[in-house]
Amino acid sequence: DLQIVYAGHCDGAIATKELKCAALDGPWPEGVVDLILTLKPKVQSILLKNYDYLLAPDNEKLDALGLRESMLFAPDLRDVAERFIQKAFKGNKYLAAHCRRTDFLRAREKTTPDVSNIAMKLNEVLEQEGIQQVFIATDAQDDLRSELQKQVKASVVFYDSANGAIKFDHKGKQAIVETWIAARADFFLGTVESRFTMSIQLERSFLGKPHRTSEQEFCKVYSAGGKPCLAPKYRHTPRRGSHREQYA
Repeated sequence: DLQIVYAGHCDGAIATKELKCAALDGPWPEGVVDLILTLKPKVQSILLKNYDYLLAPDNEKLDALGLRESMLFAPDLRDVAERFIQKAFKGNKYLAAHCRRTDFLRAREKTTPDVSNIAMKLNEVLEQEGIQQVFIATDAQDDLRSELQKQVKASVVFYDSANGAIKFDHKGKQAIVETWIAARADFFLGTVESRFTMSIQLERSFLGKPHRTSEQEFCKVYSAGGKPCLAPKYRHTPRRGSHREQYA
C-alpha cells in the first residue's frame, strides 16, 4: 500500500504511504510542530526532506510530541550491552560514570578534575548508595584507568577485553553500548559540558530513572560534604519515554 514515490539521495527513491507539502514563512519551529500535529496518531516515523535551516522547538514542545525520545537503540547493540552487564555485574547494583579526558584536559581545563578528585567523588557516592562496583566509560589512556583501579574503593569495570567486551567494526557502536550500560546503572556521574554525558542523562530520564540518580557531575575539585555539581534541568524530562516499551 505504499503509493507515493518521490526522489531523493537514495537509490531507487523513497516509497511512503503519505506525502504532505507545506510552505513555511521562516525557520521557526512552530511551523514544523503544527505540520506534525496534523498527522494521525498512528504515524510512527516522519521524514523531513531538504530542510536547510531548522530551529529546534523548546524541549517541552519536543517532549510533548515525543521527538526527543524518537531515536531508539538497535536491538543487537542493546543485547551486547545487556550481556556485558550480566557478566560484569552479575545482577548486582552498579554505579556508572563518564570520565571525559583527551581534549577536555585543555578545552575544559577549568571544569575537568584530575584522577584523585574523580576517585574521591566516586568513593563518596559508592558509600552513600551502598554500591560496590562501578562502570567507567572514558576516552582516557591506560594511566588514568590504572589509577582509578588503585584509588576507587570498589570493583572498577571498563568496557574492554579483560571484562569480556567484544570489538566492533565502528567506534560509534561501542559508544552506543557504553551509553546503554551507563543508562541502565543504578546511579550515574557525568562530566561537565560533555554531550556524551548529556545523552546518557537524557536516556536515563526516558527509562524512568529517578532524577537524583542522574543529575550529578564531577566537580573540578572534590569537597567532602560540599555542594555537588549538577547538570542543567533540561537534561532530564519528567515523563518516561513513550516509545521505550519497544525495549521490552
